[in-house]
Amino acid sequence: MSRLEKSLWISQRIMGVVFLVAGLTKIWDPILFFWEAVVPAQIFVGRETVEMVARLALLLGPLECLVGLALLVDWKPRLVLPIGVVMMVFFIGITAHAWHRGMGESCGCFGTLIDRSPVEAMVENFLMLGMLVFSWWGIRQRSVALWARGRWVVLVGGLVALTVLGFRYMPERDRIADSDLQVGDYLKGLSLLDTDIDLTRGAYLIELFSPNCSYCQQAVPKLNVWAADPEVPRLIALSQYPKDHPVTAQFKMKFRPRFAIATISIADFKRLTYGHGYPRLAYIVDGVVVRVWERHAFPSLTELRKL
Repeated sequence: MSRLEKSLWISQRIMGVVFLVAGLTKIWDPILFFWEAVVPAQIFVGRETVEMVARLALLLGPLECLVGLALLVDWKPRLVLPIGVVMMVFFIGITAHAWHRGMGESCGCFGTLIDRSPVEAMVENFLMLGMLVFSWWGIRQRSVALWARGRWVVLVGGLVALTVLGFRYMPERDRIADSDLQVGDYLKGLSLLDTDIDLTRGAYLIELFSPNCSYCQQAVPKLNVWAADPEVPRLIALSQYPKDHPVTAQFKMKFRPRFAIATISIADFKRLTYGHGYPRLAYIVDGVVVRVWERHAFPSLTELRKL
């Protein structure tokens, strides 16, 4: 095997692993990937069809598994490599457009496994696109060894991926219908982007809010009273806007909140407020949701002291 053939072999197998891992990540936690897909989907379609498009995007996981397995076993590379190139160009286009719209704070083909900034995601995607194009170009430079069982590996792998997706999706599909902030839920996948606070340890009151929301602004005096009371669990307000965003800075200057404000991703904000709006308040203990209050029924100070 010449150096060129070795390079082509390695390049194709690396991309096979990348597609396979990316697909497995999506099918293992399809609900979290659904909310990741909502963010770019809302750029291209209307609000009434976002949910349908995001549900269809769940099939991307099994498709990536199929492509990954096909690349690993070298099954029909003349067909699979162009498909991989088209998929990667599609990912680059979505990432670039979301970045341009300011909606790409957590990007990447690995779903919730690894968070990436838009710049990091674009660099990685172009590197992977280069490897795919190189492998596609090299098909004519090497011989394609036919493996009799390659087709069955791909077909069985695809069926397994679809089956796992179904088993992982069906029991938790209600998390899509009624947001991802329900009593008894564990807030997995929720990370605060600009603080070291760990919501999975200890008791907290969390408020989902937007700095430019009038209802959220009207609630600040009440929240300030709660934040100053030592008998009330620590209050943390979660927003999709970064701390240095002009909207956040103006909110702090005008309303003087006495509670901590942390940033979460747009996808996390949407999955925790979907169908309910904001502000929303929740009491969590070690990452598990114990109580939830909507904006029209916030608790009294006496009630919070009893938590």
